Amino acid sequence: MAHRFRSIGGIVALAVTANLVIVGAGSSATTPKKEPATFVVASTLSVQKLDPQVATNFLDLQALSLDYETLVKFNQSLQVVPDLATSWTFSNGNKTLTFNLRKGVKFADGHTFTSADVVATIKRVQDPKTGAAAASYVSTVTSVDALGPYKVRFNQSSPSTSIIDGLTSMNLAMLSATAITNNTVTTAPDGTGAFTFLSWSPNNTFTVRANSKYWGGKPSLKDVEIKTIPTEQSIASALQAHTVQLGLLTQPQVALHLPKAYSVLKVLDLSYRALMLQDLTGPLANVNNRLAIACAVNRTQVLNAAVFGQGKVVGPVPVGEFASNPVSAVCPKPDLTKAKADLARAGNPNGFSFTALTSTDLDPSSAAQAITVQSNLALVGITMNIQNLAGNAYVQSWLKGSFQAAFAYNGANPDPYVMYGRYFGPIANLSVPAGYSASALQGIISRGNSSASTIARSRYWGQLSTYLTSNAVWVWLFDSYDYAVLGPTVKGFQISATRSLQALAQTTDS
Repeated sequence: MAHRFRSIGGIVALAVTANLVIVGAGSSATTPKKEPATFVVASTLSVQKLDPQVATNFLDLQALSLDYETLVKFNQSLQVVPDLATSWTFSNGNKTLTFNLRKGVKFADGHTFTSADVVATIKRVQDPKTGAAAASYVSTVTSVDALGPYKVRFNQSSPSTSIIDGLTSMNLAMLSATAITNNTVTTAPDGTGAFTFLSWSPNNTFTVRANSKYWGGKPSLKDVEIKTIPTEQSIASALQAHTVQLGLLTQPQVALHLPKAYSVLKVLDLSYRALMLQDLTGPLANVNNRLAIACAVNRTQVLNAAVFGQGKVVGPVPVGEFASNPVSAVCPKPDLTKAKADLARAGNPNGFSFTALTSTDLDPSSAAQAITVQSNLALVGITMNIQNLAGNAYVQSWLKGSFQAAFAYNGANPDPYVMYGRYFGPIANLSVPAGYSASALQGIISRGNSSASTIARSRYWGQLSTYLTSNAVWVWLFDSYDYAVLGPTVKGFQISATRSLQALAQTTDS
């Protein structure tokens, strides 16, 4: 998962002295005074880890996308396109995947990117000691063979085409074999990206410099600093004070009320909000109690309260050709009568109580989500207590599965296996926070992953959505927009559903 930890960081307040207020959309901005060469990107989140293979905080992955690259990536239309690999082919009944690698690519330390780096990267991901967040993405890979310096072959134990989608993840960024050997991955990013690592001040700043040897051409921006600012309102003020050139926002009430001189880009992001349930013990181990929650929740009200309706209600698969339809096989819309009947079947006609975690450090909208759900559940006698945790405390509790329920902001993918194999599949490296395991669900996920035809995959992924919602494994809520606000002098930046900041390589500020 990638959470907006912003799956998956604590935030330390950073003083912002500008006492400006957000003015109406019809106002104009003053002419900015040019600041020094550093281009400042502001977020309410902070970079927590430098190792792309273990990072689960969205901002970590965004920041590291400036230093690192993957074999393949998603374009703006969420199609898989070349990155460090120029082409690829499946063979042997989709059990073999062969890549041709880009030539003339160098790591920040100066050595040339070759197939040896690919082999070392995948080996490190698969090493249980690494604790890689995306280990399940390559769980079918039995070996990676170097077929010369610029060609590699992935051998799989079973047919899998989803691996190509998984390899777009920054969690599978290509590392330097030398950095792996020297054990410097966690302290000094050394990638092939458009920028090279300069410094990191935890909970404060992350700074990179333009890579003069970048294979795609040296960026126009010299230094880029990602700065933590505690509130989105303060980011808006800093934009107007011209101390920030790019603001990463999620709250429409802030992003959409800036002066006209500021370009506001938005995209329905590749993620979803969900109420994750630990289904192994306590009242939530009873499927009828979970179903009562699922049928009592009014997703539209949650969407409206959390992000002023700027998004859409979704099921387990929010985007792509396999998107869930309907969003729930049980209660696509609230059904209090059914919820009460489910409670009666569970032996709790008067309801029950449980506690749900939130972290407004990681998702400012989680408080509104929780209060709305709490109100919904009270209508059928269910008491949901809310416990708001600091970012890092939430992350640790989440990883340990030390919660009954948790409001989460999880990363999505057009391929359902990439999304849910690591939670519910046969080799699920995030099974502890997932809180649910069933052989029938594992079977659906395995068959969907190994199916070659789109028709078969559609059938299995439809079964996946039905199973997850019929058993109320979690309660899926909504997807929302991400916003990027550009200062008046900034040109060329494109916002991506993947949240990658690689577009800064084509961005100018003049």
